[in-house]
Amino acid sequence: MSPAALLERAGFAGEVRLAEPMASHTSLGIGGPAEAMAFPDKVEELAKLLLAAKENGVPVFVLSGGTNLLVKDGGIPGLVINMGKLSWIELERGEPGTSRLHAGAGVRLARLIGYCTNNGLSGLEFTAGIPGTLGGAVAMNAGAGETEMKDVLVSVTLAGPDGGIRTLPAAGLRMGYRHTELPEGSVVAEASVAVIPWPKEEVRELVRKTIRRRKATQPLEMRSAGSTFKNPPGYSAWRLIEMAGLRGMTVGGAQVSMRHTNFLVNTGGATAKDYMGLVELVIKTVGEKLNITLEPEIKIVGVEN
Repeated sequence: MSPAALLERAGFAGEVRLAEPMASHTSLGIGGPAEAMAFPDKVEELAKLLLAAKENGVPVFVLSGGTNLLVKDGGIPGLVINMGKLSWIELERGEPGTSRLHAGAGVRLARLIGYCTNNGLSGLEFTAGIPGTLGGAVAMNAGAGETEMKDVLVSVTLAGPDGGIRTLPAAGLRMGYRHTELPEGSVVAEASVAVIPWPKEEVRELVRKTIRRRKATQPLEMRSAGSTFKNPPGYSAWRLIEMAGLRGMTVGGAQVSMRHTNFLVNTGGATAKDYMGLVELVIKTVGEKLNITLEPEIKIVGVEN
């Protein structure tokens, strides 16, 4: 069954785009077309799509913010579910000194930080400058410095391939370095995080400091997928890449950043083939010179041309 026919059979009434260029939805600006892309705006619609796809054998890829993502030049067959319209934010005031933010998985982290700043809420400053969405941050346990999403996550609401919706406490999840173990086929639909009421100006200054630090050390002005490789135990990936002499190395339009060597950037017109070639070159060179195997942090999806 084609994705378009699946959407019709499922009675999906939301926005649908056919042959949608994935390059328009990734921070790298790379990627062939999605066969079909649907934009649910309710958790119930998301669950219904997951169930229909499973029942009819249509492959599904869930797109959050399009960061930490490389889509191959042949695009993504099947159905791409774009989470961008699941973007609400609600504040729950708790006991004195504690509050919770409930938000849809499609909320951009930048918007969430803006909400916290405007409402005097502390706890998420470490995400300032991290691209992507809340759902993606939960699914990969995003972090910076010594702080990760697992340190602030209270609960997560999942939509499952059985069409069900359930909420799990964060304590019941296995969250490790850049990974959250979720039930197979489940998708993060909503999340609740702990925040602390705090003077607005102090929150604003903490956010400014975090962003200034990122701008000084990361090539935020260029298209990238963020940190490309995980840090091996006891090592920093950027230092290993530097030691291997790869700063500035290029393959086609893809380059190891001159500013931060764990960022592989699109200098303009890079293809997924270029980017994959550079990823493979970095892994090979670091392995040969330093006898350490780097593992990509980015997710690689889609098919070749």
